[in-house]
Amino acid sequence: MPSWQVWTGLGLLAMAAELLLPGAFLIWIGAAAVGTGLLVLLAAPGPVGSLLAYVLLLALGIGLSLRFLRPRRARPDRALNTPAAGLVGRQGVMLTPERVRVGDSDWPAQGTGLAAGQPVAVVGVEGMTLLVRRHPG
Repeated sequence: MPSWQVWTGLGLLAMAAELLLPGAFLIWIGAAAVGTGLLVLLAAPGPVGSLLAYVLLLALGIGLSLRFLRPRRARPDRALNTPAAGLVGRQGVMLTPERVRVGDSDWPAQGTGLAAGQPVAVVGVEGMTLLVRRHPG
């Protein structure tokens, strides 16, 4: 079985290769190998123990990276370049029973019992139609 120097050297080599190659997978292979090298140096677990330690450290590193480093999915109602991205929660004024002005733009609107001139709040978006409700103010 490889000695601690081999485990550590291969681990450092894998981590250095991570700098040259796209992706983020060699870092976990390298970190697991370095961790195994340290374990072999300190505890001398033997060949089976070394391999088991390597596999466990690799699984732990990958699991933690998937849990904490994975990009979060954007909520569909807050996606970029959609009407909902900046309109939900904003206030506007009804122009007609079917149109609302929010900021400097006019939008088709859907709401119940809303008259022209009435303040409204945008509560959702369906396609290009803003779903509005009366806003006290």
